[in-house]
Amino acid sequence: MTQTAVTAARASREVFDAVGAGRYHYAILCALDEFGPCSQADAGKHLRMDRKDVADRIAELEDSQSVTRKADPEDPRRNLVRITDAGRRRMIEIHDRLSIAQDELLKDLTPQERAKLVHLLQVVLGHRAKPSANAD
Repeated sequence: MTQTAVTAARASREVFDAVGAGRYHYAILCALDEFGPCSQADAGKHLRMDRKDVADRIAELEDSQSVTRKADPEDPRRNLVRITDAGRRRMIEIHDRLSIAQDELLKDLTPQERAKLVHLLQVVLGHRAKPSANAD
C-alpha cells in the first residue's frame, strides 16, 4: 500500500510541478468550483486544511489571477474567495493531467477492477474521516 501511495504521489507531484501548482492549490480551486464563493475559513473547513495554509495558498492563487478575494459585504472582517475563469481553466488543466497520470498508473486494471478499487479506497477514506464509535 505504501509503495502504491509513493508511486501515485510521485506521479501527481510531477503533474503539479509541470503546471507550477501544488495539491492545495488544486484542492482549493476544486472546492471553490464545487461550493461556490466562500470564506477562507469555510474553504479550510471543507478541505480540512490549516487556516494559515489556506490563506497562503489563496494569496498565491490570487497572484496568478486564479481567484479573487474581496471583503464579504455581510461581514467585512471575512474575505470571500471566488474562482475566476482563469482559475477554472487551470483547475481543468490540472484535472486532465492528473487523469492521464492516473490512467497510466492503473493501465493494467480492467474498468471493473478500477471501479472496485475506487470504491474500496472511498470506503477506506470514508472510514478514516469518521470518528470511531468506540472513541473515548
